[in-house]
Amino acid sequence: MTTEDMLQGALAALSEGHLDEARQGFERVLAGEPDHAVALHWVAVIAYQQGAAPDAVLGQIDRAIVLDGEQALFHNSRGALLYALGRDLEAAESFHRSVQLSDQDGAVWNNLGNALLRLNRIDEAENCYRQALAVTPGLISAINNLGVALKRRGRLDKALICFREAILHMPDFQDAHFNLGELYYHLDMIQEAEVEFRRCIELNPDFHQAHASLAQCLHDQGKREEALELLRTAHARFPDDEDIDFMLRLQFSSIAPAWHIPMVNDEERNQAYDLALRRAVKSGDLVLEIGTGSGLVAMMAARAGAGRVVTCEVLPLMADIAREVIDKNGLSERITVVTKKSTQLQVGTDLPERADVFVSELINIGMLSPNMIPVLQHARETLLKPDAKIIPAAAIVYGALIEAPQLARINPVRHVSGFDLSPLDKLRSPGYAQIDMAADLVRQISQPFKALEFDFRTNMPEHDARMLQVTATTSGVAHGIAFWFDLIMDEETVYSSASTTRTNHWKQAAEFFPQPIAVQPGDRFMVITGYDKTRIFFKGVTL
Repeated sequence: MTTEDMLQGALAALSEGHLDEARQGFERVLAGEPDHAVALHWVAVIAYQQGAAPDAVLGQIDRAIVLDGEQALFHNSRGALLYALGRDLEAAESFHRSVQLSDQDGAVWNNLGNALLRLNRIDEAENCYRQALAVTPGLISAINNLGVALKRRGRLDKALICFREAILHMPDFQDAHFNLGELYYHLDMIQEAEVEFRRCIELNPDFHQAHASLAQCLHDQGKREEALELLRTAHARFPDDEDIDFMLRLQFSSIAPAWHIPMVNDEERNQAYDLALRRAVKSGDLVLEIGTGSGLVAMMAARAGAGRVVTCEVLPLMADIAREVIDKNGLSERITVVTKKSTQLQVGTDLPERADVFVSELINIGMLSPNMIPVLQHARETLLKPDAKIIPAAAIVYGALIEAPQLARINPVRHVSGFDLSPLDKLRSPGYAQIDMAADLVRQISQPFKALEFDFRTNMPEHDARMLQVTATTSGVAHGIAFWFDLIMDEETVYSSASTTRTNHWKQAAEFFPQPIAVQPGDRFMVITGYDKTRIFFKGVTL
Protein backbone atom coordinates (compact mmCIF):
# COMPACT_ATOMS: atom_id res chain seq x y z
CA MET A 1 0.00 0.00 0.00
CA THR A 2 1.37 3.39 -0.96
CA THR A 3 1.77 6.32 1.42
CA GLU A 4 -1.04 8.12 -0.37
CA ASP A 5 -3.36 5.12 0.03
CA MET A 6 -2.60 4.92 3.76
CA LEU A 7 -3.16 8.68 4.10
CA GLN A 8 -6.51 8.61 2.32
CA GLY A 9 -7.64 5.63 4.41
CA ALA A 10 -6.76 7.47 7.63
CA LEU A 11 -8.56 10.62 6.48
CA ALA A 12 -11.64 8.58 5.60
CA ALA A 13 -11.66 6.97 9.06
CA LEU A 14 -11.27 10.42 10.61
CA SER A 15 -14.23 11.80 8.67
CA GLU A 16 -16.37 8.91 9.98
CA GLY A 17 -15.32 9.57 13.58
CA HIS A 18 -13.20 6.41 13.98
CA LEU A 19 -10.36 8.12 15.86
CA ASP A 20 -8.38 5.03 16.86
CA GLU A 21 -8.41 3.69 13.31
CA ALA A 22 -7.47 7.11 11.93
CA ARG A 23 -4.60 7.52 14.42
CA GLN A 24 -3.20 4.09 13.52
CA GLY A 25 -3.38 4.97 9.83
CA PHE A 26 -1.52 8.25 10.30
CA GLU A 27 1.09 6.49 12.45
CA ARG A 28 1.68 3.98 9.62
CA VAL A 29 2.29 6.94 7.30
CA LEU A 30 4.82 8.35 9.78
CA ALA A 31 6.56 4.98 10.09
CA GLY A 32 7.46 5.28 6.42
CA GLU A 33 7.79 9.09 6.26
CA PRO A 34 8.62 10.60 9.70
CA ASP A 35 8.41 14.12 8.27
CA HIS A 36 4.96 13.78 6.71
CA ALA A 37 3.41 17.09 7.85
CA VAL A 38 -0.26 16.12 7.42
CA ALA A 39 0.14 12.88 9.37
CA LEU A 40 2.09 14.67 12.13
CA HIS A 41 -0.68 17.25 12.43
CA TRP A 42 -3.51 14.72 12.67
CA VAL A 43 -1.76 12.42 15.13
CA ALA A 44 -1.35 15.44 17.45
CA VAL A 45 -4.94 16.60 16.98
CA ILE A 46 -6.37 13.12 17.64
CA ALA A 47 -4.20 12.75 20.75
CA TYR A 48 -5.63 16.02 22.08
CA GLN A 49 -9.18 14.94 21.25
CA GLN A 50 -8.56 11.69 23.15
CA GLY A 51 -7.40 13.50 26.31
CA ALA A 52 -3.77 14.48 25.87
CA ALA A 53 -2.78 17.80 27.46
CA PRO A 54 -2.53 20.65 24.91
CA ASP A 55 1.08 21.45 25.84
CA ALA A 56 2.00 17.78 25.27
CA VAL A 57 1.08 17.88 21.57
CA LEU A 58 1.82 21.53 20.75
CA GLY A 59 5.40 20.72 19.75
CA GLN A 60 4.19 18.21 17.16
CA ILE A 61 1.91 20.83 15.57
CA ASP A 62 4.83 23.26 15.53
CA ARG A 63 6.94 20.64 13.76
CA ALA A 64 4.23 20.15 11.12
CA ILE A 65 4.17 23.92 10.53
CA VAL A 66 7.96 24.00 10.12
CA LEU A 67 7.60 21.28 7.48
CA ASP A 68 4.69 23.00 5.70
CA GLY A 69 3.84 26.48 6.95
CA GLU A 70 1.27 27.17 4.24
CA GLN A 71 -1.44 24.88 5.64
CA ALA A 72 -4.17 27.04 7.18
CA LEU A 73 -5.49 24.04 9.12
CA PHE A 74 -2.17 23.60 10.94
CA HIS A 75 -2.22 27.19 12.20
CA ASN A 76 -5.83 26.85 13.31
CA SER A 77 -5.00 23.72 15.30
CA ARG A 78 -2.03 25.49 16.88
CA GLY A 79 -4.29 28.38 17.82
CA ALA A 80 -6.81 26.02 19.42
CA LEU A 81 -4.11 24.45 21.61
CA LEU A 82 -2.73 27.85 22.64
CA TYR A 83 -6.26 29.04 23.42
CA ALA A 84 -6.80 25.98 25.65
CA LEU A 85 -3.57 26.88 27.45
CA GLY A 86 -4.71 30.46 28.04
CA ARG A 87 -1.98 31.87 25.77
CA ASP A 88 -4.51 34.13 24.09
CA LEU A 89 -2.22 36.54 22.24
CA GLU A 90 -0.28 33.69 20.62
CA ALA A 91 -3.57 31.92 19.83
CA ALA A 92 -4.88 35.06 18.11
CA GLU A 93 -1.68 35.28 16.05
CA SER A 94 -2.06 31.64 14.92
CA PHE A 95 -5.74 32.05 14.02
CA HIS A 96 -4.87 35.25 12.15
CA ARG A 97 -2.23 33.41 10.15
CA SER A 98 -4.78 30.72 9.33
CA VAL A 99 -7.30 33.20 7.91
CA GLN A 100 -4.52 34.90 5.96
CA LEU A 101 -3.86 31.59 4.23
CA SER A 102 -7.55 30.71 3.76
CA ASP A 103 -10.24 33.28 4.56
CA GLN A 104 -13.27 31.15 3.69
CA ASP A 105 -13.50 29.07 6.86
CA GLY A 106 -16.06 30.53 9.25
CA ALA A 107 -14.97 28.33 12.14
CA VAL A 108 -11.47 29.86 12.08
CA TRP A 109 -12.85 33.41 12.00
CA ASN A 110 -14.99 32.41 14.97
CA ASN A 111 -11.91 31.07 16.78
CA LEU A 112 -10.01 34.29 16.10
CA GLY A 113 -12.94 36.27 17.48
CA ASN A 114 -12.91 34.21 20.68
CA ALA A 115 -9.20 34.84 21.24
CA LEU A 116 -9.59 38.58 20.59
CA LEU A 117 -12.56 38.74 22.94
CA ARG A 118 -10.43 37.25 25.71
CA LEU A 119 -7.86 39.95 24.97
CA ASN A 120 -10.62 42.56 25.39
CA ARG A 121 -10.22 43.63 21.75
CA ILE A 122 -13.98 43.72 21.43
CA ASP A 123 -14.37 45.66 18.18
CA GLU A 124 -11.96 43.32 16.36
CA ALA A 125 -13.70 40.27 17.82
CA GLU A 126 -17.08 41.56 16.62
CA ASN A 127 -15.68 42.00 13.10
CA CYS A 128 -14.35 38.42 13.16
CA TYR A 129 -17.71 36.99 14.14
CA ARG A 130 -19.37 38.97 11.36
CA GLN A 131 -16.78 37.66 8.90
CA ALA A 132 -17.42 34.10 10.13
CA LEU A 133 -21.11 34.53 9.37
CA ALA A 134 -20.37 36.11 6.00
CA VAL A 135 -18.48 33.01 4.84
CA THR A 136 -20.50 30.44 6.86
CA PRO A 137 -24.00 31.89 7.43
CA GLY A 138 -25.23 28.83 9.35
CA LEU A 139 -22.49 28.92 12.01
CA ILE A 140 -24.69 29.18 15.12
CA SER A 141 -21.79 29.47 17.57
CA ALA A 142 -20.66 32.63 15.75
CA ILE A 143 -24.16 34.14 16.10
CA ASN A 144 -24.03 33.46 19.84
CA ASN A 145 -20.49 34.83 20.16
CA LEU A 146 -21.44 37.94 18.20
CA GLY A 147 -24.12 38.48 20.81
CA VAL A 148 -21.50 38.22 23.56
CA ALA A 149 -19.33 40.85 21.85
CA LEU A 150 -22.29 43.18 21.33
CA LYS A 151 -23.29 42.79 24.97
CA ARG A 152 -19.74 43.65 26.03
CA ARG A 153 -20.07 46.82 23.95
CA GLY A 154 -23.34 47.77 25.61
CA ARG A 155 -25.39 47.00 22.45
CA LEU A 156 -27.94 45.07 24.44
CA ASP A 157 -30.79 45.23 21.93
CA LYS A 158 -28.63 43.74 19.17
CA ALA A 159 -27.16 41.15 21.51
CA LEU A 160 -30.70 40.11 22.36
CA ILE A 161 -31.42 39.46 18.69
CA CYS A 162 -28.29 37.30 18.34
CA PHE A 163 -29.02 35.08 21.32
CA ARG A 164 -32.65 34.61 20.28
CA GLU A 165 -31.63 33.76 16.71
CA ALA A 166 -29.04 31.22 17.92
CA ILE A 167 -31.71 29.49 20.00
CA LEU A 168 -34.18 29.61 17.11
CA HIS A 169 -31.75 27.67 14.93
CA MET A 170 -30.48 25.42 17.74
CA PRO A 171 -33.09 25.10 20.54
CA ASP A 172 -30.76 23.00 22.72
CA PHE A 173 -27.83 25.45 22.56
CA GLN A 174 -27.02 25.70 26.27
CA ASP A 175 -24.61 28.66 26.06
CA ALA A 176 -27.08 30.77 24.10
CA HIS A 177 -29.81 30.12 26.67
CA PHE A 178 -27.44 31.14 29.47
CA ASN A 179 -26.28 34.27 27.65
CA LEU A 180 -29.89 35.22 26.94
CA GLY A 181 -30.75 34.67 30.60
CA GLU A 182 -27.90 36.92 31.73
CA LEU A 183 -28.98 39.62 29.30
CA TYR A 184 -32.60 39.39 30.40
CA TYR A 185 -31.39 39.75 33.98
CA HIS A 186 -29.41 42.90 33.16
CA LEU A 187 -32.52 44.30 31.48
CA ASP A 188 -34.52 43.57 34.67
CA MET A 189 -36.62 41.01 32.77
CA ILE A 190 -36.30 38.66 35.73
CA GLN A 191 -39.08 36.22 34.89
CA GLU A 192 -37.75 35.78 31.37
CA ALA A 193 -34.25 35.25 32.79
CA GLU A 194 -35.62 32.62 35.16
CA VAL A 195 -37.08 30.68 32.22
CA GLU A 196 -33.72 30.66 30.40
CA PHE A 197 -31.72 29.55 33.44
CA ARG A 198 -34.22 26.75 34.11
CA ARG A 199 -33.81 25.67 30.48
CA CYS A 200 -30.01 25.60 30.95
CA ILE A 201 -30.37 23.28 33.95
CA GLU A 202 -32.82 21.10 32.03
CA LEU A 203 -30.31 20.75 29.19
CA ASN A 204 -27.37 20.19 31.54
CA PRO A 205 -28.04 19.61 35.26
CA ASP A 206 -24.29 19.95 35.91
CA PHE A 207 -24.18 23.54 34.59
CA HIS A 208 -23.14 25.03 37.95
CA GLN A 209 -23.39 28.69 37.02
CA ALA A 210 -27.02 28.34 35.90
CA HIS A 211 -27.99 27.22 39.40
CA ALA A 212 -26.44 30.33 40.95
CA SER A 213 -28.04 32.63 38.38
CA LEU A 214 -31.46 31.01 38.79
CA ALA A 215 -31.21 31.50 42.56
CA GLN A 216 -30.48 35.20 42.02
CA CYS A 217 -33.59 35.52 39.84
CA LEU A 218 -35.73 33.83 42.49
CA HIS A 219 -34.28 36.05 45.21
CA ASP A 220 -35.02 39.19 43.20
CA GLN A 221 -38.65 38.09 42.74
CA GLY A 222 -39.08 37.67 46.48
CA LYS A 223 -39.00 33.87 46.22
CA ARG A 224 -36.31 33.69 48.88
CA GLU A 225 -37.26 30.33 50.32
CA GLU A 226 -37.23 28.74 46.88
CA ALA A 227 -33.88 30.38 46.13
CA LEU A 228 -32.44 29.13 49.39
CA GLU A 229 -33.65 25.57 48.78
CA LEU A 230 -32.23 25.61 45.25
CA LEU A 231 -28.86 26.80 46.53
CA ARG A 232 -28.78 24.26 49.36
CA THR A 233 -29.47 21.45 46.89
CA ALA A 234 -26.89 22.77 44.43
CA HIS A 235 -24.30 23.23 47.17
CA ALA A 236 -24.80 19.64 48.32
CA ARG A 237 -24.33 18.47 44.75
CA PHE A 238 -21.41 20.80 43.91
CA PRO A 239 -19.70 21.46 47.26
CA ASP A 240 -16.55 22.92 45.69
CA ASP A 241 -18.28 25.42 43.39
CA GLU A 242 -17.23 28.91 44.50
CA ASP A 243 -20.11 30.76 42.81
CA ILE A 244 -22.80 28.57 44.39
CA ASP A 245 -21.09 28.81 47.78
CA PHE A 246 -20.91 32.58 47.40
CA MET A 247 -24.58 32.85 46.43
CA LEU A 248 -25.62 30.63 49.33
CA ARG A 249 -23.68 32.80 51.77
CA LEU A 250 -25.14 35.92 50.21
CA GLN A 251 -28.63 34.51 50.63
CA PHE A 252 -27.95 33.87 54.30
CA SER A 253 -26.41 37.29 54.89
CA SER A 254 -28.72 39.52 52.84
CA ILE A 255 -29.78 42.53 54.88
CA ALA A 256 -31.31 45.95 54.42
CA PRO A 257 -28.95 48.63 53.04
CA ALA A 258 -28.10 50.10 56.44
CA TRP A 259 -24.76 51.41 55.08
CA HIS A 260 -26.44 54.49 53.62
CA ILE A 261 -26.29 56.24 56.99
CA PRO A 262 -22.53 55.96 57.66
CA MET A 263 -21.86 56.63 53.97
CA VAL A 264 -23.39 60.11 54.03
CA ASN A 265 -21.31 60.84 57.14
CA ASP A 266 -18.04 60.09 55.30
CA GLU A 267 -16.75 63.63 54.92
CA GLU A 268 -13.66 62.69 52.89
CA ARG A 269 -15.78 60.77 50.41
CA ASN A 270 -18.30 63.62 50.20
CA GLN A 271 -15.58 66.21 49.66
CA ALA A 272 -13.91 64.15 46.91
CA TYR A 273 -17.16 63.84 44.95
CA ASP A 274 -18.00 67.50 45.50
CA LEU A 275 -14.60 68.78 44.30
CA ALA A 276 -14.65 66.55 41.22
CA LEU A 277 -18.19 67.61 40.30
CA ARG A 278 -17.35 71.30 40.72
CA ARG A 279 -14.50 70.89 38.21
CA ALA A 280 -16.37 68.66 35.76
CA VAL A 281 -19.83 70.24 35.57
CA LYS A 282 -20.34 73.26 33.34
CA SER A 283 -23.35 75.51 33.57
CA GLY A 284 -26.35 73.83 31.95
CA ASP A 285 -24.77 70.36 31.68
CA LEU A 286 -26.87 67.22 31.81
CA VAL A 287 -25.55 64.94 34.57
CA LEU A 288 -26.36 61.24 34.88
CA GLU A 289 -25.89 59.46 38.18
CA ILE A 290 -26.21 55.73 38.82
CA GLY A 291 -27.15 54.74 42.34
CA THR A 292 -29.21 57.53 43.88
CA GLY A 293 -29.05 56.38 47.48
CA SER A 294 -29.81 59.40 49.63
CA GLY A 295 -29.71 61.83 46.70
CA LEU A 296 -26.64 63.60 48.11
CA VAL A 297 -24.36 63.31 45.07
CA ALA A 298 -27.18 64.31 42.70
CA MET A 299 -27.71 67.47 44.77
CA MET A 300 -23.97 68.19 44.66
CA ALA A 301 -24.14 68.00 40.86
CA ALA A 302 -27.04 70.44 40.81
CA ARG A 303 -25.17 72.79 43.13
CA ALA A 304 -22.14 72.59 40.80
CA GLY A 305 -24.25 74.12 38.02
CA ALA A 306 -25.93 71.24 36.20
CA GLY A 307 -28.98 72.29 34.23
CA ARG A 308 -30.50 68.87 34.73
CA VAL A 309 -29.61 65.80 36.81
CA VAL A 310 -31.10 62.38 36.09
CA THR A 311 -30.36 59.78 38.74
CA CYS A 312 -31.57 56.19 38.93
CA GLU A 313 -32.27 53.95 41.91
CA VAL A 314 -33.55 50.40 41.54
CA LEU A 315 -34.90 50.06 45.10
CA PRO A 316 -38.32 51.77 45.30
CA LEU A 317 -37.90 52.60 49.00
CA MET A 318 -34.56 54.35 48.47
CA ALA A 319 -35.89 56.16 45.40
CA ASP A 320 -38.82 57.52 47.43
CA ILE A 321 -36.49 58.69 50.22
CA ALA A 322 -34.20 60.38 47.70
CA ARG A 323 -37.17 62.23 46.15
CA GLU A 324 -38.22 63.42 49.60
CA VAL A 325 -34.67 64.62 50.39
CA ILE A 326 -34.34 66.40 47.04
CA ASP A 327 -37.74 68.07 47.46
CA LYS A 328 -36.84 69.18 51.00
CA ASN A 329 -33.78 70.93 49.57
CA GLY A 330 -35.74 72.68 46.82
CA LEU A 331 -34.14 70.84 43.91
CA SER A 332 -37.04 68.75 42.56
CA GLU A 333 -37.32 70.84 39.39
CA ARG A 334 -33.71 70.13 38.44
CA ILE A 335 -33.25 66.55 39.63
CA THR A 336 -35.26 63.56 38.38
CA VAL A 337 -35.11 60.26 40.24
CA VAL A 338 -35.92 57.27 38.00
CA THR A 339 -36.78 53.97 39.70
CA LYS A 340 -35.00 51.72 37.24
CA LYS A 341 -31.76 49.89 36.68
CA SER A 342 -29.37 51.97 34.60
CA THR A 343 -29.50 49.32 31.87
CA GLN A 344 -33.21 50.13 31.44
CA LEU A 345 -32.69 53.86 30.89
CA GLN A 346 -33.54 55.17 27.44
CA VAL A 347 -32.25 58.34 25.80
CA GLY A 348 -35.26 60.36 24.69
CA THR A 349 -37.47 58.92 27.43
CA ASP A 350 -35.62 58.89 30.75
CA LEU A 351 -32.80 61.14 29.53
CA PRO A 352 -33.51 64.07 27.20
CA GLU A 353 -30.17 63.38 25.47
CA ARG A 354 -26.85 61.70 26.18
CA ALA A 355 -25.25 63.05 29.33
CA ASP A 356 -22.31 65.46 29.57
CA VAL A 357 -21.15 64.19 32.97
CA PHE A 358 -21.49 60.74 34.51
CA VAL A 359 -21.09 60.10 38.21
CA SER A 360 -21.53 56.82 40.05
CA GLU A 361 -21.04 55.44 43.50
CA LEU A 362 -21.26 51.72 42.94
CA ILE A 363 -18.22 51.09 45.13
CA ASN A 364 -18.30 48.68 48.06
CA ILE A 365 -15.74 47.92 50.77
CA GLY A 366 -13.73 45.81 48.32
CA MET A 367 -14.07 48.49 45.60
CA LEU A 368 -15.71 46.30 42.95
CA SER A 369 -19.44 45.72 43.44
CA PRO A 370 -21.41 43.00 41.57
CA ASN A 371 -21.83 43.69 37.83
CA MET A 372 -20.15 47.09 38.19
CA ILE A 373 -17.98 46.75 35.07
CA PRO A 374 -20.79 45.77 32.64
CA VAL A 375 -23.03 48.50 34.13
CA LEU A 376 -20.36 51.16 33.52
CA GLN A 377 -19.72 49.77 30.04
CA HIS A 378 -23.40 50.02 29.14
CA ALA A 379 -23.58 53.60 30.40
CA ARG A 380 -20.55 54.67 28.34
CA GLU A 381 -21.83 53.03 25.17
CA THR A 382 -25.48 54.09 25.28
CA LEU A 383 -26.12 56.93 27.74
CA LEU A 384 -23.13 59.29 27.55
CA LYS A 385 -21.66 61.67 25.01
CA PRO A 386 -18.30 60.52 23.60
CA ASP A 387 -16.43 63.23 25.55
CA ALA A 388 -18.44 62.89 28.76
CA LYS A 389 -16.61 63.41 32.05
CA ILE A 390 -16.65 60.25 34.21
CA ILE A 391 -16.45 60.38 38.02
CA PRO A 392 -14.65 58.48 39.42
CA ALA A 393 -12.30 58.04 36.47
CA ALA A 394 -10.19 55.16 37.73
CA ALA A 395 -9.13 53.11 40.74
CA ILE A 396 -6.05 51.35 42.07
CA VAL A 397 -6.28 48.47 44.55
CA TYR A 398 -3.44 47.83 47.02
CA GLY A 399 -2.87 44.92 49.37
CA ALA A 400 -0.60 43.67 52.15
CA LEU A 401 -0.10 40.51 54.21
CA ILE A 402 -1.56 40.96 57.69
CA GLU A 403 -1.45 39.38 61.10
CA ALA A 404 -4.91 39.73 62.69
CA PRO A 405 -5.40 37.09 65.40
CA GLN A 406 -8.68 38.40 66.76
CA LEU A 407 -10.36 38.85 63.37
CA ALA A 408 -9.04 35.50 62.13
CA ARG A 409 -10.90 33.71 64.95
CA ILE A 410 -14.23 34.50 63.27
CA ASN A 411 -13.11 34.41 59.62
CA PRO A 412 -14.23 31.66 59.38
CA VAL A 413 -16.10 30.81 62.59
CA ARG A 414 -14.71 27.59 64.08
CA HIS A 415 -14.21 26.91 67.79
CA VAL A 416 -15.15 29.47 70.44
CA SER A 417 -14.71 29.00 74.20
CA GLY A 418 -14.20 25.30 73.71
CA PHE A 419 -17.31 24.78 71.54
CA ASP A 420 -17.64 24.04 67.82
CA LEU A 421 -19.66 26.95 66.40
CA SER A 422 -18.85 26.28 62.72
CA PRO A 423 -22.56 26.04 61.66
CA LEU A 424 -22.78 29.75 62.57
CA ASP A 425 -20.34 30.48 59.76
CA LYS A 426 -23.24 30.24 57.29
CA LEU A 427 -24.32 33.69 58.47
CA ARG A 428 -20.95 35.28 57.75
CA SER A 429 -20.89 37.57 54.72
CA PRO A 430 -19.21 35.72 51.80
CA GLY A 431 -15.88 36.68 50.35
CA TYR A 432 -13.85 39.37 52.03
CA ALA A 433 -14.62 41.05 55.34
CA GLN A 434 -14.58 44.71 56.31
CA ILE A 435 -11.81 45.64 58.73
CA ASP A 436 -10.53 48.89 60.27
CA MET A 437 -6.76 48.91 60.21
CA ALA A 438 -6.74 52.02 62.38
CA ALA A 439 -8.75 50.42 65.19
CA ASP A 440 -8.57 46.63 64.86
CA LEU A 441 -5.64 44.59 66.10
CA VAL A 442 -4.01 44.28 62.68
CA ARG A 443 -0.30 44.29 61.85
CA GLN A 444 1.11 44.53 58.33
CA ILE A 445 3.81 41.93 57.78
CA SER A 446 4.67 42.87 54.20
CA GLN A 447 5.09 46.08 52.27
CA PRO A 448 1.92 47.22 50.47
CA PHE A 449 1.76 46.04 46.88
CA LYS A 450 -0.25 47.23 43.89
CA ALA A 451 -2.76 44.48 43.11
CA LEU A 452 -5.12 45.77 40.40
CA GLU A 453 -5.80 48.88 38.31
CA PHE A 454 -9.12 49.93 36.80
CA ASP A 455 -9.85 52.66 34.24
CA PHE A 456 -13.59 53.37 34.24
CA ARG A 457 -13.26 55.51 31.10
CA THR A 458 -12.34 52.55 28.88
CA ASN A 459 -13.52 49.06 28.02
CA MET A 460 -12.33 46.58 30.63
CA PRO A 461 -12.51 42.79 30.74
CA GLU A 462 -15.36 41.53 32.92
CA HIS A 463 -12.87 39.28 34.71
CA ASP A 464 -9.12 39.11 35.10
CA ALA A 465 -6.50 37.43 37.27
CA ARG A 466 -2.77 37.62 37.70
CA MET A 467 -0.05 36.15 39.91
CA LEU A 468 2.05 38.38 42.16
CA GLN A 469 4.99 37.68 44.42
CA VAL A 470 4.75 39.06 47.95
CA THR A 471 7.61 39.01 50.45
CA ALA A 472 7.13 38.96 54.22
CA THR A 473 9.07 41.77 55.90
CA THR A 474 8.81 40.62 59.51
CA SER A 475 8.19 37.46 61.48
CA GLY A 476 4.66 36.62 62.51
CA VAL A 477 1.57 34.72 61.43
CA ALA A 478 -0.04 35.61 58.10
CA HIS A 479 -3.79 35.37 58.56
CA GLY A 480 -4.75 36.90 55.23
CA ILE A 481 -4.44 39.88 52.91
CA ALA A 482 -5.87 43.31 53.65
CA PHE A 483 -6.68 45.50 50.70
CA TRP A 484 -7.86 49.04 50.06
CA PHE A 485 -8.23 51.34 47.09
CA ASP A 486 -7.58 54.79 45.72
CA LEU A 487 -10.51 56.31 43.79
CA ILE A 488 -9.08 58.66 41.18
CA MET A 489 -11.93 61.14 40.91
CA ASP A 490 -10.16 63.29 38.29
CA GLU A 491 -6.69 64.65 37.55
CA GLU A 492 -6.55 66.49 40.88
CA THR A 493 -8.58 64.58 43.46
CA VAL A 494 -7.91 61.11 44.84
CA TYR A 495 -9.92 59.50 47.60
CA SER A 496 -8.19 56.70 49.51
CA SER A 497 -10.05 54.08 51.51
CA ALA A 498 -6.80 53.65 53.46
CA SER A 499 -7.88 56.74 55.42
CA THR A 500 -7.72 56.25 59.19
CA THR A 501 -10.51 58.70 59.98
CA ARG A 502 -13.38 57.20 61.92
CA THR A 503 -15.94 58.47 59.39
CA ASN A 504 -14.33 56.49 56.55
CA HIS A 505 -17.31 54.20 55.97
CA TRP A 506 -15.57 51.91 53.46
CA LYS A 507 -12.53 51.36 55.66
CA GLN A 508 -10.54 48.35 54.37
CA ALA A 509 -11.27 44.78 53.33
CA ALA A 510 -9.53 41.52 54.13
CA GLU A 511 -9.55 38.06 52.62
CA PHE A 512 -8.51 35.50 55.21
CA PHE A 513 -6.55 32.36 54.40
CA PRO A 514 -8.14 28.95 55.11
CA GLN A 515 -5.25 28.32 57.53
CA PRO A 516 -2.78 30.79 59.10
CA ILE A 517 0.82 30.63 57.87
CA ALA A 518 3.87 31.29 60.06
CA VAL A 519 6.36 33.54 58.27
CA GLN A 520 9.88 34.87 58.65
CA PRO A 521 11.42 37.95 57.02
CA GLY A 522 12.17 37.19 53.37
CA ASP A 523 9.59 34.42 52.97
CA ARG A 524 8.02 34.70 49.53
CA PHE A 525 4.42 34.04 48.52
CA MET A 526 2.77 33.64 45.15
CA VAL A 527 -0.63 35.32 45.32
CA ILE A 528 -3.36 35.03 42.68
CA THR A 529 -5.25 38.30 42.64
CA GLY A 530 -8.09 39.13 40.30
CA TYR A 531 -11.73 39.98 39.91
CA ASP A 532 -14.89 38.75 38.27
CA LYS A 533 -18.31 40.33 37.81
CA THR A 534 -18.98 39.86 41.53
CA ARG A 535 -15.91 40.77 43.54
CA ILE A 536 -12.15 41.18 43.89
CA PHE A 537 -10.39 38.10 45.23
CA PHE A 538 -7.05 36.91 46.53
CA LYS A 539 -6.27 33.20 46.64
CA GLY A 540 -3.72 30.52 45.90
CA VAL A 541 -1.25 31.75 48.48
CA THR A 542 1.73 29.42 48.82
CA LEU A 543 5.21 29.58 50.28
